[in-house]
This record gives sequence, structure tokens and C-alpha cells, in this order.
Amino acid sequence: MPVWGGMVAVHYYPVNMAKTTRQSYTAKFKLEMITYAKELGNRAAERKFGPTECVIRKWRKAKSTIKEMRKVKRANRGSKAHHPNLEKALIKWIEDSRHDCLGVSTTTVCLQALRLAKEQNIPEFKASMNWCWRFFGRNKLSIRRRTTISQQLPSDHEDQIGNADQTPLTFDLPSENTVNIKGARTITMRSTGNEKNRFTVMLGCMADGAKLPPYVVFKRKTMPKDKFPSGVIVRMQEQGWFNESIMDDWLKTVWMKRDGGLGKQRSMLVLDAFRCHTTDDVKSRLKRHNTDLVIIPSVMTSILQPMDAVVNKPFKAALKKKWAEWMINGEHTFTKGGNMRKVDMPTICQWIVDAWKELPIKTVVKGFKKCCISNMLDGTEDDILWMDDTDDADDDQKEEELDYHDDCIAQQKWDALLNEDSDDED
Repeated sequence: MPVWGGMVAVHYYPVNMAKTTRQSYTAKFKLEMITYAKELGNRAAERKFGPTECVIRKWRKAKSTIKEMRKVKRANRGSKAHHPNLEKALIKWIEDSRHDCLGVSTTTVCLQALRLAKEQNIPEFKASMNWCWRFFGRNKLSIRRRTTISQQLPSDHEDQIGNADQTPLTFDLPSENTVNIKGARTITMRSTGNEKNRFTVMLGCMADGAKLPPYVVFKRKTMPKDKFPSGVIVRMQEQGWFNESIMDDWLKTVWMKRDGGLGKQRSMLVLDAFRCHTTDDVKSRLKRHNTDLVIIPSVMTSILQPMDAVVNKPFKAALKKKWAEWMINGEHTFTKGGNMRKVDMPTICQWIVDAWKELPIKTVVKGFKKCCISNMLDGTEDDILWMDDTDDADDDQKEEELDYHDDCIAQQKWDALLNEDSDDED
């Protein structure tokens, strides 16, 4: 080392500081190496794959953990859950919420986690946002942007959504049309003269196609001794129509005894604005049985009520067919004046039962879909609204329904019609 004037000259020589890079491997690569090392040894695996024998031994010890990793994942970074039971319950809550298409945010996740921590007596748990993101990473969760706005109903909702409506009927159901020679000026139709002798049928159905027992109200003070067919509920009322007491009886004998009614399962009943449907007694009874009441405005029943929109017309057509067959082939009795007696109550009740059973289930389901009651609210079933409306109620039926469900004026009209019945009620 040279020295000048008491000073030492130092020579610096550059050192090769080559930068080394760390290599990472996927879980799939590690498992292949572990399998190879198990068969031929760690040194053989080192020569073939590259990682050192020390690393291979470490991977072989962590084989079970590596198997649980995704094939493309390279490392398990982050700490394990400090409260696994809490996170397990939180994951179940998130899965249930998403199954019902409910939105879940980071805020709601943290709030739910705090509730679970309180239930599990974990006072030190804070549910911070940093914990939330680590929780997402541990459980393969992420924030996703919605693709569609969906208000999907529960999968079992259709068997607890119902609609019911009173249908006015008469003992004579002649058709408005008949085959006749062309050019005839007068077209007569034979009947028993009971076109104005009315009674009421309450029909109810569910959105899944289930049909409730028909409820028939005849104009009579006392119950006759005749034996009525099974599958129908028969009541007598002086005017032959529905009032508050008859409506209360229908709720107890039909609606409350349907599938799920006795257990007070959450349900919805769609009715029109007829006065006896909207009383405080009806509302309180339905509320006690966990039923939500939905009232359709009187001017909208032909559009929003399945019974009016789809169901009533084919039901009445089936009844008219049975009456026509009875007129042609049935056994008839006559009064002393030679007039044909009307069909008896048990027979017409059997017609009602048969016509109600013959109504296709798909027709009932279509009624609820067409009225936007049970269809999916994400737009996937909107085309049902524009289907051919050949099953819709005709003008005559709509007029009858409006007359029946009006207030006092309509009731006076009914009194006048019903009082014209001259038959012996005994």
C-alpha cells in the first residue's frame, strides 16, 4: 500500500453485487414436485424442478394446506381467522341473504359481525374495515357489481298467494247463441224460467294452481234436507249473497283451513273492494292468521284480479255446458201448470264441483302471472302480459261483477231481482 507524506492511498475495487430474484411457484407445481419427491426422493426433485431440498421438505410437510389452495395460487398470505365460529356464522348469513337476492355491503357485513360477536360473547372484537377485507380474502368473497335489478320472490311463495272472488250465478244458464236457420227474425231459447233466480259462488285459488273448495250461498232461510256432494261448502242466506257474517265464515272454513293456514304461515290474499272484504273484523282476523290483505280497486278487477281476468270465464262456460246437457238429456219434473222445474241444489252443486276440478291448473297459474302477482319481477316473465286474452272475462261477465260489487245502489238492484223469485223455498 503506497504512502505519500504520511497519507495512505487506498484502492477500491468494485464488487459484483448481482441482484438475486425470488422465484414463486403455483400450488399445482408444488403438488407435482411433492408427488415426484415422494417417489424418487427430495434430491431427485431438486435436480429436475430447481427448488432446493430444504424448500421441498417444507412443502411436503405442508401438503394438506397446499391441497386446499387454488391451483393457480402461489402463497397463503395473511393470518388465520381468530374467531372461526363467528366467521362461519357470518358466511352462512351472507349466503342466505344472497340466496334471496338481497344486497350485502361491507357496512352490513361489519354490523352483522358485531351482532354475532355480541351473541358469542367476544367483547374485544371490533369489526374494522381492515378485518372485513381480510375476511373477504380468507373466504373468497369480493365486491361485485349487479348485472340485473331483481326482486325475486322466495321459491315457495306461490303456494301462499291466493285470490278469491264472488261469482253470481243463476239456476238457468242458457247460451246467448244457437244454431238456427238463416233469416229468422225471432230466436227463442227454452229454459225453466229461473234466469233471475240467483245464488253466489265464492271461488278461491292459489298462485301455484291449487284450488280452494267452492263456497256456495243459496237464497234460503234454512238448510234443506238434501244431501250435498263432497268438495263444496253450502250455506243459506236470506238474500243469497255475501255479507260480513258469510265472509267471516268463508275465512274460517276455507281460507284458514288451506295448506299452511292452520300453521299461520305467512301468506297474501288478494280481494276486490267489495264492502264485506274491507271491514275491520276481516282485517283483524287475517292479521291474526299472518295474512296480508291486498285490495284491488273496483275499476281494475278485470286487469288485476286473476279470477276476473282468466279464471271465471272458462268456469262459467263449463257450467253452461252442463246445464245445456241437463236440458237436453236430464230427467225433468213439471208443475201442475206444465212448467219445467229448475235444477235442484245438490245437482247444481255437483256441476260446480266438477267444473272447478276440470279447470286446468295452468289456467289458474296463468291468471296470477297475467295480473303481475306471482311472476318474476326482473322482467323475465313480462311477455305473459301480452299473451292472447281469449280467456279474459267477456263484457257480460264484467258487468255482472261490477253490479255485484257496487255499494248500496247495486244492493238495491239485487233486492229487486232476488225478490222476483216466486219458487217455494220450503
